[in-house]
Amino acid sequence: MRLGVALPLGPGPVAPAAAAIEAAGFDSAWVLDAHNRGFLLQDPIAALAAAAAVTTRIELGSCVIQVPLRPAFELAQRLLTVQLMSGGRFCFGAGSGSTEADFVAMGLEFGDRFRLLDANLARIRRWWAGETIDRVRLAPWPSVAGGPPVLIGAFANGRWITRAATEFDGWIGSVRSTDLATLRAGLARFRDAGGRRAVAANLAASHPDAAGVLAELAEAGFDDAVVLVERHDPEELARVRAMMAP
Repeated sequence: MRLGVALPLGPGPVAPAAAAIEAAGFDSAWVLDAHNRGFLLQDPIAALAAAAAVTTRIELGSCVIQVPLRPAFELAQRLLTVQLMSGGRFCFGAGSGSTEADFVAMGLEFGDRFRLLDANLARIRRWWAGETIDRVRLAPWPSVAGGPPVLIGAFANGRWITRAATEFDGWIGSVRSTDLATLRAGLARFRDAGGRRAVAANLAASHPDAAGVLAELAEAGFDDAVVLVERHDPEELARVRAMMAP
């Protein structure tokens, strides 16, 4: 199982953290997306661009960006720019959002989230493929035509797991909001539907049995796990990396 780390969520500098994650031997670095929760997260797409500028090997991903909260064309352009800047190392984790406060911040209806996710993702992928929709064309650069792989963030018992397996490039489930038994059941549904890549996200490194949880996720068959760390210094990253030592 590959192991990734979330980039700084608060005011910590992103570029040095991304470079440290790569130097520590991790496989990937990821951003989160939340709004109007009483705390401020860094803009996830800006953070991805900063990380792309200082790394050369690790994958960069989002777990997950809430697609309904942003205009589809603008999101398509910004994400394709991250794919270009990273040299094709970007993985787009996309979701509907699950917290009404985020939608209040953007002046959107929470009840529209699944409709907007479906419609906007379809348009984004068509623009990445070079299509024109209602006289609107993105004209993607040849090196990134088609866009990055798209993984769907969804609850383990939701209907989007099947779509993640059959229409997209993978599934992202949250360790923070779902117990391991439910994640295992979701993974079984995902694999039964033909799903390829499964990512378990948002495991806190401060969890009293973080190493044990990682071992269970690997045994269950997850392809990746993403860990949240409080610090991105070499000592803390080495400690977290050692959790996956054979």
